[in-house]
Amino acid sequence: MTDIGIFLGTDEIAESARDAERLGFESVWCWDHLAGRYASLAPEVVLATAAAVTERVRVGYGVLLAAVRPLPLLAKEVASLQYVSRGRLLVGVGDGRGAWERWHGGLRDAPAWDALGVRRADAEARTEEALRLLPGLVGGEPTRFTPGGVEITLAPTAAAPPLLVAGGLEDAVLRRAVEFGAGWFPAVISPAQVADGVRRLRRYADEAGRPVPPVTVAVPIQLDVPAGEVAAARDALVRMVVDAYEVDPGHAAGVGIVGTPEEAAERLAAYVEAGADRIVLSGGSAAGWRTGHELLARTATLLAG
Repeated sequence: MTDIGIFLGTDEIAESARDAERLGFESVWCWDHLAGRYASLAPEVVLATAAAVTERVRVGYGVLLAAVRPLPLLAKEVASLQYVSRGRLLVGVGDGRGAWERWHGGLRDAPAWDALGVRRADAEARTEEALRLLPGLVGGEPTRFTPGGVEITLAPTAAAPPLLVAGGLEDAVLRRAVEFGAGWFPAVISPAQVADGVRRLRRYADEAGRPVPPVTVAVPIQLDVPAGEVAAARDALVRMVVDAYEVDPGHAAGVGIVGTPEEAAERLAAYVEAGADRIVLSGGSAAGWRTGHELLARTATLLAG
């Protein structure tokens, strides 16, 4: 059975997280962006708030921009969230240069990197270092950092959370998911592309003698468009994806869902068939999160049934 998660917005976080748990969602997620076209809060604050008012639902970074943070401080943040959530943390990790950032705008442009004092050219190396060292740091293992060779041991300890490598169909991303991550976490991707990625993950995993990582897919969705406006809403979504990602309209047409819960469940079933183990939904309703949650829960029930 495919797990269904949802992204939390910036309003009434505690109430929204409690409602997500009440409705049976597997996980709640938060974006990590310095600035951009959408308002955003610090993810550690949102996820700690959600964890404090819930008992079961998992809390996830969608996605953590590891490259722009000092790794010891980042590890302390992750370890603390894993500790206070009693092991419910999921950590999507991106390098700040992919589809997630183009969608939200937070680190798309050089000034954001300059303000943080980090070179964009170092993003990949810094991300891989985080993927390599975070599990041990969170688990309380003595870890040596360079430059200087300083050794740090964090406490209290916590079980290492699953690391989900964010990115698309780039060879480096898929190989990184096999080598470092406990999952592949693409966004803005069609079911056919997910199926292609899963095939390649299996091949790379076989080559490396490692398990095939599970797949989490983020999907934007809108479920309360009046019947007479669905075509226009779909066209608007395609135009937005083309502009934001500089992809062709054919690719953009396969991304995102606009329609009724029944239509959405049918579209989501294609992601399940393609190999998605978890689907994380963003949006739902222009009327607010309460309406959106109810519509997304209805969609999840139809998908499961």
